[in-house]
Amino acid sequence: MSRVLVTGITGFAGSHLAEHLVSRGDEVHGLAHEGPPFANLAAVRDRVRIHEGDITRLEDVQRALAGSQAEAVVHLAGMAVPTQASKDPVAAVRVNVLGTAAVLAALEEHPKTRLVLASSADVYGAPDRVPVDEDAPVHPGNVYAATKVAAEALTRELAARHGAPVVILRPANQNGPRQNPGLAASAFAKQIAEAEAGLAEPVVRHGRLDSERDFLDVRDMARAYAAAFGLAESGTFNVGTGHAVAISEILDTLIALARIPVRAELDSSRVRAGERTRIALDTTRFRQKTGWSPRIALADSLRDTLDFWRSAIHQGARV
Repeated sequence: MSRVLVTGITGFAGSHLAEHLVSRGDEVHGLAHEGPPFANLAAVRDRVRIHEGDITRLEDVQRALAGSQAEAVVHLAGMAVPTQASKDPVAAVRVNVLGTAAVLAALEEHPKTRLVLASSADVYGAPDRVPVDEDAPVHPGNVYAATKVAAEALTRELAARHGAPVVILRPANQNGPRQNPGLAASAFAKQIAEAEAGLAEPVVRHGRLDSERDFLDVRDMARAYAAAFGLAESGTFNVGTGHAVAISEILDTLIALARIPVRAELDSSRVRAGERTRIALDTTRFRQKTGWSPRIALADSLRDTLDFWRSAIHQGARV
């Protein structure tokens, strides 16, 4: 059993990680900026301890570390939706970069505490070749990716002198229950669920569909964060499936799962500027070091995402 502090524990990735850690018997603590109730933690709320605080306030992070006596920290707190980061770059830098700096500064007093940092495959931008490995140059193409590159740089500075392993993970695009509807798969699923409930037209409005991404279920990513605790040395690792999937395939799969006829419609306000990009991750290093591999098929992940929105909308209608 390990004592683990998860920053951003009430969010999409953090709540799934909390569930996984609890299921394997770990003592789970979390740092959260908001007060209860913590809807995403409903399944494990009585088995995690929440330390309230602002990730950008050093004293709040220090207090959470001292209170948890954590053997490992998984730093997930941050602004995770690229479009939101582009709309408010100051906030994105404050949370993603200064928040990381606060975590790193707090860890100076805990040299035996491991750190796992959540970065992103977005740091590669549009790579020249796929699948892309960790030695490829980073080319951040948006504010969100730029904040992740900066957070990585700060983290490597600590890794060079920290007493315990410091691991940076670059996850693929994640799908699954509780995903922010500002991201493609969740946005599509939410619109379908609303249409099924009679709350909206039977239309899924979308932006560009030609880009291709590596998609991973959030629950498989939770297992990857936990697997990173076992790494004996610091390093940077990709985590994904190794396959590039077009956004159009995500939409087609979800429409096929709909309980009513639904059509797709281009919405110019959702179209992002820039050229079509294609990315898949070479995850050989992480797999060889940890034995991790993805278990949840994309179709199952999308079905669960849609079922989440069906349930959320049904419960909302009953309130």
